[in-house]
Amino acid sequence: MEGVVYDTAIPTDELDEVWLGEGMYDEVFVSVDTSINSTNEKPTGWQLKTIMDAKFNGSLEAGSIDGGGHKVVKLQCYRREYKAVDSDWTLIAQWDYDQDYNTYTITDRFIQNGKTYQYAIVPLSKDIQGDKVMSEPIAAVFKGNFISDLQHNYAMNLNFRFGDLRYNKNTSIQTTLSGQFPIVTQGAQNYRSGTATFLPLTKQQELGLRNSLDTKEELRNRNQIIEFLNNGKIKVIRRDDGDIMAVATNDINLQPLSDSFDELSNVTFSFTEVGKLDYNTMEKSGLIATAGLSNFTYDEHGEIIFDDTNLIKDVNKSRNAQKVLNDI
Repeated sequence: MEGVVYDTAIPTDELDEVWLGEGMYDEVFVSVDTSINSTNEKPTGWQLKTIMDAKFNGSLEAGSIDGGGHKVVKLQCYRREYKAVDSDWTLIAQWDYDQDYNTYTITDRFIQNGKTYQYAIVPLSKDIQGDKVMSEPIAAVFKGNFISDLQHNYAMNLNFRFGDLRYNKNTSIQTTLSGQFPIVTQGAQNYRSGTATFLPLTKQQELGLRNSLDTKEELRNRNQIIEFLNNGKIKVIRRDDGDIMAVATNDINLQPLSDSFDELSNVTFSFTEVGKLDYNTMEKSGLIATAGLSNFTYDEHGEIIFDDTNLIKDVNKSRNAQKVLNDI
């Protein structure tokens, strides 16, 4: 195509195959990014405007992942703490590959504030694992305290307080007739338990977007949170000081803000730590995520057009409108 001038746009968004004549090629790179200047410097990493990038390392693959020439049937997402000596890759999401979609969205709520993470996508072909495609480092920064699972994310900021945090370890104390001191045996258990209290409000009320208190909406929101805390599933508490726990919750109770104003109530619940937030705990607790599916394409100027219709449908299936608002 060198030296040829086109007066109409080239429809590269559907380009998935290139024929090359005889020769020796180190790499073939195709993009709709017209900002690449005459120096032909290729962008670092795979960009949204990249169409294909073939490096001919033992295969003719030119996509954003390397399946080793095998048919990809699943995709996995891993996470690790960046530059941490003892940090291994942890599986956080897995989903079936669908050739009708080119964008997968994963929400990772189970991270510690103040840490820097790296993510990797791995293609799977039956039992064969492809090469990792690693992300740039991503710093986790948030304010506040949250309790979450895969579908829900509730802020615990207003009137938040932690009760006494108890460090539990099973201990056996035995006394003997002949000994002055008892025999103390320490068990293997080592977990935390305690209570937490917060005032649940709708986003509109918390941000001051309403001129008056909508008591029905606040009641509906509060009942949803109580149902969430009481559903028997494992949840994750993360705090802005960097602490994070996988917990079971129980003993939910309400305390009205005052005797004369019971339209709003603090929620208090007890929690018990159930394990370290690693793959084993996440897998047993149903905390391995899937991905939301969507698509993007390009206009005649090479600009990106997102179509998240299917992603929105997936969200609406799993949450009602109020829950979506609470997760924003």
